[in-house]
Amino acid sequence: MMYQGMGIIAVLTLTACAQWQIMTQAGHNEACEDITNFYTAASSLSPKSGKEMLQALRSNQAQSDNPCDQLRLVILLGKPDTAFHDDAEAARLLRNFLHNPEHAYHPDRGLALLLADNIKERQQLQEKLLSQEKGLALEQAVSQKLAQKLKKEHAATKALKSQLEQLKSIEQDINEKEQSVAVPNGKQNSR
Repeated sequence: MMYQGMGIIAVLTLTACAQWQIMTQAGHNEACEDITNFYTAASSLSPKSGKEMLQALRSNQAQSDNPCDQLRLVILLGKPDTAFHDDAEAARLLRNFLHNPEHAYHPDRGLALLLADNIKERQQLQEKLLSQEKGLALEQAVSQKLAQKLKKEHAATKALKSQLEQLKSIEQDINEKEQSVAVPNGKQNSR
């Protein structure tokens, strides 16, 4: 059992070394050295500067198809609470990056996968939020209908109570009249 575990570790180590060699031999896959610095800078951009940066990155991306500019564009588009936030476009760019055979061993592929996972999770949370908002709106509509129905039933109950009180009053008047008619007759009979 122990030898099997050591064998698996050895195979994984050899596989990782082989991939590392392929990655270091691929000259067109240079790491985006300033990508974390770019994230820090993007976090402090004003809305106007962010839009200008976005336009510049889009222009560079269209001209050179630079994978680092593509990742910078993804980072900028993925910044929450900005006027230029666009998870759909960022996800599309990441799919293009990740499915491009030239980027198969790019040193920042792990970062691209992390960004893709984060964007996917945000999109799923957004879908859940929209679904919950729709459910809440439906529950509110049902609640309003029930409240209106209860209000109508309350009004109907109040009207029935009023009618019942009127009937009791009429019955009492009739009983009093019957007694007043019966009492004088009874007095006459005793004479």
